[in-house]
Amino acid sequence: MTDTGTGTPDSRDATFYHYTLIRKIALRPESKYSYMLTALLAGGFLYLIYGWFGLTYAATGAVIMLLVHALVLRITLRRVDKLSDKRWAFRRDWPWIGPLPILDTQLRLFRRLHFHLALVGCCVAGLFYPWAHSALVIALVYWHLWLLTPRIQLLKKLRKEKGDGVIRLEPREVSYYHT
Repeated sequence: MTDTGTGTPDSRDATFYHYTLIRKIALRPESKYSYMLTALLAGGFLYLIYGWFGLTYAATGAVIMLLVHALVLRITLRRVDKLSDKRWAFRRDWPWIGPLPILDTQLRLFRRLHFHLALVGCCVAGLFYPWAHSALVIALVYWHLWLLTPRIQLLKKLRKEKGDGVIRLEPREVSYYHT
């Protein structure tokens, strides 16, 4: 901000974005590995119960849930905040798998999107129930919850923080900033 000589900042430069780091949440490597191990265990259990069909349905369920998550987030972002649409992309870094923000995003938006995602994902899995094989329904529900688990844990840790703060998801930590 520039000084006009009177000791007060110039009103033209009054918009200055300054974020202060409030919290850093470290992501322990052990939790990442146990998270990935649960994915292998789920596939193994479906294989033990249903044979090769269980493994096929496990893979199909994972793909369907990733597509459902991507579609729900894209539609919700377009409806809620069009500018944030470009800040979200498909990520593959543990534990952030699926469509997630690649840049800083507001905590309020992150909460809102994941509320919608949790509801719609359960409804989609429920839609398959009457017609699909039980292994596919189990896989859909499991992958939906599996994809949401790290995000829900993050939201639980940040539940007392103000919604107008900003979060940054990194492979090794999550940072929460506030103005």
